[in-house]
Amino acid sequence: MPVPTSGVAWWGSLLWLAAVTVAAFGVAWVTGTRLHVRRAAYIPILLIVTAALWIGYVDWLGLDVGDAATNRWDWGVAGGLVAGFALAAAVRTQPVDRHVARRELPLTLAWEGVVYGIGEGMLLAGLPAFVAWQMVHSLGWGGFPGALARWTLPVVAAAVVIVTHHLGYWHCRGRILLPITLACSVLTIAYLLTGSFVAPVVGHVVMHFGAVLHGVEMPPVDRPARGTGARGRRPARLAA
Repeated sequence: MPVPTSGVAWWGSLLWLAAVTVAAFGVAWVTGTRLHVRRAAYIPILLIVTAALWIGYVDWLGLDVGDAATNRWDWGVAGGLVAGFALAAAVRTQPVDRHVARRELPLTLAWEGVVYGIGEGMLLAGLPAFVAWQMVHSLGWGGFPGALARWTLPVVAAAVVIVTHHLGYWHCRGRILLPITLACSVLTIAYLLTGSFVAPVVGHVVMHFGAVLHGVEMPPVDRPARGTGARGRRPARLAA
């Protein structure tokens, strides 16, 4: 992975990781749960927040944004496709709870598949893992402890952000968090294996394609009307 030519403080990356975690929860809770923003309007908000965090952190490291985004892109595409198709196959085991009209399918795939997939792939699987990896690098840990930390801490950091983000959605709480976290962690591992931000992005896009084509509802979803109780609640799905 690209690293800064001059040393950066490890605690600076830790603060950035905390900021990513807070933002991941906030964008879901404020817009999706408190303000009841519909998915179509929520997606660009998520993308803007993600882009601001990613560009801000890469610039703080002193790296070139373009170089960081395209580093090992060919490996990233390959890894993302493998992980994405595996997750898309898993999504097809979920119950169908929406139907997209054929005439609306191209726009839905572009908006909920590509744009939404890019935002979530970077925010949940890519950025927190990158920050944690840079933190370990700044600490200068070598040998087996350093190698172990470089492989485990990014996965743990991404899992924390994934869980925190989905807790912001009113309907993504409880046992459904486990399969969601495992699915997104597959993309984190693809990122670590390839060293490319392209891997979690492509993988998330492919997974969202699978969700749209299969008919799986993705967050945020509308709250049930008052008086409907638990019967009106839509369960969270694997694709998120």
